[in-house]
Amino acid sequence: MLAVWITFVLFSLNVFTSVGSVARNPSTVILFAVNGFRWNYMSKDDTPNMDLIAKKGVKAPYVENVFPTVSMSNLYTIVTGLYPESHGIIADKMFDPYFNAVFHNSNNESRWWAGGEPIWVTNQKKGYKSGVSFWPGYDVEIRGYLPTFSTSETKYSKAFVYPYANRMPAKEQIEMAIRWLTADDPPTFIALYFMEPYLTGQRFGPGAPEVKEAIRNFDKNVTGYLLERLRQVGRLDDVNLILSSDHGMMAYNTSNFVDFDDIVNASTYKVWSGNAAFLTIEPQPGNDWYVYKNLKAAQNKTLLFEVYKKEDVPDTLHFKDNRRIGSIIVIMKEGWFIRSTNLPSGSQPEGVIKGGHGYRNSIKDMFPFFIARGPAFNEDMLSPPFELTDIYPLVCEILGIEASSHNGSLSRVKKLLREQPFQVPTTDSSPKGEKKPFPKNKNKNQRRGNNIVKIAGLTILGFSASVSLGASLLLSIRWCNRRKRRQKSLVENEERQELHLTEEAS
Repeated sequence: MLAVWITFVLFSLNVFTSVGSVARNPSTVILFAVNGFRWNYMSKDDTPNMDLIAKKGVKAPYVENVFPTVSMSNLYTIVTGLYPESHGIIADKMFDPYFNAVFHNSNNESRWWAGGEPIWVTNQKKGYKSGVSFWPGYDVEIRGYLPTFSTSETKYSKAFVYPYANRMPAKEQIEMAIRWLTADDPPTFIALYFMEPYLTGQRFGPGAPEVKEAIRNFDKNVTGYLLERLRQVGRLDDVNLILSSDHGMMAYNTSNFVDFDDIVNASTYKVWSGNAAFLTIEPQPGNDWYVYKNLKAAQNKTLLFEVYKKEDVPDTLHFKDNRRIGSIIVIMKEGWFIRSTNLPSGSQPEGVIKGGHGYRNSIKDMFPFFIARGPAFNEDMLSPPFELTDIYPLVCEILGIEASSHNGSLSRVKKLLREQPFQVPTTDSSPKGEKKPFPKNKNKNQRRGNNIVKIAGLTILGFSASVSLGASLLLSIRWCNRRKRRQKSLVENEERQELHLTEEAS
């Protein structure tokens, strides 16, 4: 009976410890978008803080983003895991024929954003909190949800809207994120967006010394500052930090243009979306064949751009199944751009080196970077390349929430993660000779969940012990009663035998 009781107890303890391990989730994720940070920018200058993240965590040689390689489309892809044709933000500016309205990147009407479910919505649907700072969609009610914390009520303008003035200073953004993180009931997901080095790269070209300085400044004053503040509040080793970008940057000479006014009359079509590197256009009624025929002839003559009818766009681009995409798509060859009276870029002076994007996502200069560290990630790992759509399921996996429908692949990025449950590293990442503060600011939901699991585990343990002890007592009583009956039977048999012998003797 003792062996049976011990078995029950050991089984109960095993259940308790197993359930307790699962309760380490949800983890906390801080996601950085660094606009225009090309896949190889970390090698262009000293980036000790970003190098430390890669050393303590994982780094991808590059990430393949989505077409078109513009900010709004790719930033929304990062947080939804969807191609632009699926989430609907197909460009920074676009026309919707059903709404009969034009979307600008300053727009916060829910109807434009409803095609995708960003991570903060997925997270909040599960009962957790999210904080979003200037990431496109941060001030939009999407599927009935606004971020729990956001920068929508601040005095600053949207960082991604031209003329990019009155932007919140980077350190102030980080301080706001730290306040969210150290609140009594903090968010488990935080998304932050930064404009540099995009503006510098666009103005001077990706190879300019000014870009190197912008990279160096970002590493020191943004990445380094965040790492230091996380260390100071005791969260450095229990927060998962992910840094990536929307797109890279390509150098081009403003003399390398194709003047579309020489090919088709500007009054015969409307630009529905695009920039100087790609266009989706809609011919005016009766001009479909004229516009397509002339553009196709110029393509074959110059070999400087590609022209497709919407239905003929290559499937690999995932850019035809949306009403906001015009019926003709033009994609420039790398290093070339479009000049047209229908585009504001038509007034650029010639002979100037600048930086551009919007080209095919298979061109390496368009690739973003990726580094990450934290208790969920392996250490000192160079991963294979993956796709930008994979970041959404990756973050959902770390947060311990079920992902919404997406175009990404968790299997492509699962190898970046440690075996679950994610353990907090025991290595000291503080400066040498300085004591590391104990991370006391654990997530309140996590603490509550752990307490519930502990109570449940103790209840199971107590119940199992009670059942096993009760069963043992019942078996013991039955055994004692059986022994008494057997002894009584033996005594009665002996008495009958003695009586029988006495009768024979008489």
